[in-house]
Amino acid sequence: MSIAASVRTARAVLEQQSDVSTTFIPPALYIFATSPEHTVTNALANSTPDTPVRIIAEHLYGLEHGWEHHWTGHHPDHAGEHKEKTGLKGLFSKLQIKKKKSDDGQMKDREAQAAAEKEESEATESWAAMEPLRPEQLDEVRRCGKWDNPSELFLNLYAQALRALDSNPLNGLVSPPLMGASGVTPLTIISVIPDIIQHHADLIVRAEHEVFLATNFWEASGAAQTIVDALKELSRRVVEGKRDKVVVKLMYDRGNPAQVVSPHQAVAPKTYTGDRVKLPAPEEIPGLHLQVQNYHVPPVGTFHSKFMVVDRKIAILNSNNIQDRVNVEMMVHYEGPIVQSFYDMALLSWWETFDPPLPLLYRPPVYSGDSKYEFGHAHPVIGTKGDLDSAASKARETLAEHHAQTELPDGQTMQQKQEVWDANNQDEAERVDDGFTTADKINAHLNTGSKIGATDTDPPPNAAAFKPVVLHTEHKPFPIAMVNRSPRGRPGHGDTYVPQDQAWLAAFRFAKKNVFIQTPTFNAKPIVAAALDAVRRGVLVEIYADLGFNDEGELLPFQGGTNEMVAAHMYGELDEAQKDNLRIYWYTGKDQKTPLNAADKSRNCHVKLMIVDGHVGMQGNGNQDSQSWYHSQEINVLVDSELVCREWRDAIDANQNTLHYGRVDARDGVWRDPQGNTLPGQKPLPHGPFKSLGGVVGAVQRVRGEGGF
Repeated sequence: MSIAASVRTARAVLEQQSDVSTTFIPPALYIFATSPEHTVTNALANSTPDTPVRIIAEHLYGLEHGWEHHWTGHHPDHAGEHKEKTGLKGLFSKLQIKKKKSDDGQMKDREAQAAAEKEESEATESWAAMEPLRPEQLDEVRRCGKWDNPSELFLNLYAQALRALDSNPLNGLVSPPLMGASGVTPLTIISVIPDIIQHHADLIVRAEHEVFLATNFWEASGAAQTIVDALKELSRRVVEGKRDKVVVKLMYDRGNPAQVVSPHQAVAPKTYTGDRVKLPAPEEIPGLHLQVQNYHVPPVGTFHSKFMVVDRKIAILNSNNIQDRVNVEMMVHYEGPIVQSFYDMALLSWWETFDPPLPLLYRPPVYSGDSKYEFGHAHPVIGTKGDLDSAASKARETLAEHHAQTELPDGQTMQQKQEVWDANNQDEAERVDDGFTTADKINAHLNTGSKIGATDTDPPPNAAAFKPVVLHTEHKPFPIAMVNRSPRGRPGHGDTYVPQDQAWLAAFRFAKKNVFIQTPTFNAKPIVAAALDAVRRGVLVEIYADLGFNDEGELLPFQGGTNEMVAAHMYGELDEAQKDNLRIYWYTGKDQKTPLNAADKSRNCHVKLMIVDGHVGMQGNGNQDSQSWYHSQEINVLVDSELVCREWRDAIDANQNTLHYGRVDARDGVWRDPQGNTLPGQKPLPHGPFKSLGGVVGAVQRVRGEGGF
């Protein structure tokens, strides 16, 4: 195990900082960000195959950074402070809930509350101190990325995210020179999980060398079976074509006691072929090398990432896990130099040794100003399988539903889906989009859970057609930056000085016209405060959120409360003249005229998207809740494209009726219909000392990875 002598150490880089003069970015960080060869990807490629990624990271950026990145709270200096309790007693301890509190217990609760408030105050102070960059600072930040003409707003957001790497260059889970790049997005899907999983499958079967797939939760399910079938089909093609085996790496988060010692656990075939996961055994996929890893930073550092990189050419970033859920989700397909940023992030996420190595690690793609990208029908997604025209014709007659059995609240089962591999993005869009000629077909497509009838058979006249697959208008590469957060295992509300959180805060700080957000949950205290500040400045803030999403978990101490509680709080904080600048909506299905309560398990919207002033967007894994803000590993991108942002927003509003029917009453944050009626079963907002006890069920689901978050 060795590293090439040509790979510079962190010390060698830092020794140059006295020769660099900067006005905004700290000198050492500026050197890291503007040294294109100083990446984990390059260093790993110049090392022996048995070298763990962590050794590379420590060599490049110093031991302390690698340690902090994966710190679980079990530092040698604090041994003995983290004895794990087991059973229900241990769970209640983690949840900070006790049957009966002693005086000491109440004191500890007050101390914990004070600590949380202090950490949240520090986050607010950091946001309040943000100032727009001066011209010389804009030039400085512009040099810390590989792109053409990023907008001033984009650079202001990127600058705050980049500065979060000051004390830890790996804080963004990507080598600093790769944090800012460019790329294109030929396709976006905003639909139910089967449509998104089918695109995963279409890409997997066409892989030539390697696939890296990451998900928060992998569960034996219809969605998982689609991926398994794609792996088997890829293996068949490799064997028949007498090609070299394709290397497949798969990561998920399924809590394991061994992760207290080492968060990254190799998963043996005996485990990953078991009933809960049901991945194929090695003998079932002779054309592939499959290596599986289970990653979690105890107790609450969730691996919440959901992405895939294929052949170092394509990256997809999605909101859904590999499981059957009743969610509408969002997935975006990226190409261009930004894929190398995804690749580097994937290496850092893996952290250990690749066995076997990724074959394309040693063969990076070459990009130039003349690089061409295909859009629409010209874009090849996969090779054909059998009589493609016949298969496509049959597929267009069938709505894309789960093809395996899955448990539903009322005991119903999902239909079986035909096995179809789309030849290109155009065929995929036509197969999915062309089926929605009636309200009944839209209703059937969205009913992946308990079947509910359509209530909107006469859609609003300004509502666009339901089109889950969006083929983007042809465009040139635009600036894209990775704005991630690394996992934090320790409970508490600190650690907001990470690229993701700083970019979100900067978005509200520097917005001049409007901010749009769609998220399952909107309750992290820093983002609520930032949104209110923007509203008071005259910025239009639109929030699409779910009614009843994970309410049990959000009632836990320090979790921020339910969406209904937050809406009531936000409107209560505003003057009457300011209230119209805050528009909160509950998710309303494309076939509905009233919001859907996620607690009914019939429909949720799990999209995570922010658009600022119509041309800067953030898309990815992160929710606007305490878990994503303070603990989970999240992967997100910041994009600078008015075209893509406009087409995203158009698709969001085409594929749901939230804009038309979901707005709550600005007087008190409660939804009412035109006649003034609230939703059936509307309950008073929870309050009092016992409201947190309702969070136990949600917390148990979250610990087990079953909450759908």
